[in-house]
Amino acid sequence: MNTTLLSLAVAAALSITTLAHAASPDNESVKIAAPAAGDFKFKPYEFQEYLYSYALSNGDKLKFTQKVAHYYAEVNGHRKVEIYPVAPGEFVTQAGSRISFTEDGDALTIDNYERLPMTAQLPANTTVVASR
Repeated sequence: MNTTLLSLAVAAALSITTLAHAASPDNESVKIAAPAAGDFKFKPYEFQEYLYSYALSNGDKLKFTQKVAHYYAEVNGHRKVEIYPVAPGEFVTQAGSRISFTEDGDALTIDNYERLPMTAQLPANTTVVASR
């Protein structure tokens, strides 16, 4: 009888151990990090082709300036906002506006223009375009 109880206890312990190793946790996940704005390497001299004023499709005037490795956008002479390079010809603001240059810097599109701090109250997802 003691042998039978001992055998049952050993068999139960082995079964539980086997099940614990065979079952995978329900909350298993894989983390994938998106590239951050700082991951893209942009050399200050590359901004030279964007240092112009642009007439926007809504009548505003946008000017780009640079101070060493910091880049700025300024609408109608108001306060400058820093822009951050994220890809070749692509910049974002901290508030989420996206500036995309095309045609070697001769044209641009600004998505979420209303998020620039110096713009008037505009509807969400406002896009403007420009050329020099």
